[in-house]
Amino acid sequence: MNIFFIGSSSNFANNVICKLEEENTVYRFGRENLNYTNYTDMQKVFKEYPKPDVVIFNIKCCGTTINFTKTIEKDELNDLNDNFYTSFYTKLHIYDLCKEAEQFVFITSSITKWSHDPELGFNNIMYRQLRASEQQIMKAIASEGKLAYGLCPGGMDSNPELYAENLAKIVLEKDNNLKGTVSLVNEYYE
Repeated sequence: MNIFFIGSSSNFANNVICKLEEENTVYRFGRENLNYTNYTDMQKVFKEYPKPDVVIFNIKCCGTTINFTKTIEKDELNDLNDNFYTSFYTKLHIYDLCKEAEQFVFITSSITKWSHDPELGFNNIMYRQLRASEQQIMKAIASEGKLAYGLCPGGMDSNPELYAENLAKIVLEKDNNLKGTVSLVNEYYE
């Protein structure tokens, strides 16, 4: 199986890739070899590789704290737009370029599910918004009959190796019950 792993530079990503590479071919993409902001450049890069069976999105969402009681300056607005473009449109572009794949996995967050913790409120609203937009992309892909889902490795700092192994197992099992959902990695194999 050919797997495109997009966002492959972190230690966690490398741990997941090591598990996936045991029986699959994994192609690593990151900012060093893929220009996330240019559709044409991504198209050229992807043409150099075999078509993927699985596409894994591990692109960082950078949610910044916003003081919404003051006017946003032009440079702040540009930063927010750049962040949204990289987080949202890049994933749309990648899906469009790889839509023949069977499976799309978003390494994401379950932050959009929670409201009981004040730390998850307005302090993190941009991060919540970016993750929600990512989850809508995942659900739109699933509505086209593809296997698309999000996996949240929240808490992975306690045992990154176990979380990486669990995430790889979930991806390789192709569980159709996950279609259009966001699941916690640690709910599967403890």
